[in-house]
Amino acid sequence: MFLKQVLIQAMDLGKMMLISGAGVSRVEDTIERICLAYGAREVEAFTITSSIVVTVTTEDGDVFTQTKRIKYYKTDFHKLDRLNDLSRYVCREKPDITYLEEKLSDIRQEHIYSLPVQCLIASLIAGTFAVFFGGGFVEGIIGAVCGAAVWWLMACLQKLDSNIMFSDFAAAFMVATIAYILAHLGATRDYGTIIIGNIMLLVPGVAFVNSIRDIIGGDVMAGMIRLCEVVVTAVFLAAGSFTALVLWGGIL
Repeated sequence: MFLKQVLIQAMDLGKMMLISGAGVSRVEDTIERICLAYGAREVEAFTITSSIVVTVTTEDGDVFTQTKRIKYYKTDFHKLDRLNDLSRYVCREKPDITYLEEKLSDIRQEHIYSLPVQCLIASLIAGTFAVFFGGGFVEGIIGAVCGAAVWWLMACLQKLDSNIMFSDFAAAFMVATIAYILAHLGATRDYGTIIIGNIMLLVPGVAFVNSIRDIIGGDVMAGMIRLCEVVVTAVFLAAGSFTALVLWGGIL
């Protein structure tokens, strides 16, 4: 019974790590180490981008399995760093299981930046990318405003538990719509750099790097699944922008 409680908390920690941007091999290794530290005889963990399955064998020969479903991702390296520190401490000191539960609850509820601050950061990134890709001062300002709007829209859609692909499509559609209409009104002549600068906010770069790392590390299935998700996300981003340009190009 005690090991079941340990496994539940270990899988919660692993799930939070995977959502925050950890690779599957790191998640599996963390769960295995925690369970072994608390007396498991054997631990078999299998992780892909959408689920975690762990089977634990106790010293008495009892076997039990737990599964966790992963439905969304939100890259957060600060939270990932805290989870890594917690897992190392747990394996080294073996504190009471309630300690692990309380710490996980604290990390889960922690928010470093409020939504307005996140929107401000997104606007700076989008505006900078718009200039980097060839836009001028005006394109940078418009890109910054669009970046804040994109981040606010993504936050709202996440609260509504919207499908991530639909969210990406809607965000790309909104950016392309704003950029094209402003270009039509004469506010800017290079709406492409505005669109690209904001699309960079949504490109899943961490997921792409993790997919390649997983494949190289031998987790081919997990890596290929994650890579497919990256490609599909890119398709939806492109489709959102293309749809807006075709729609407004035909109307205006």
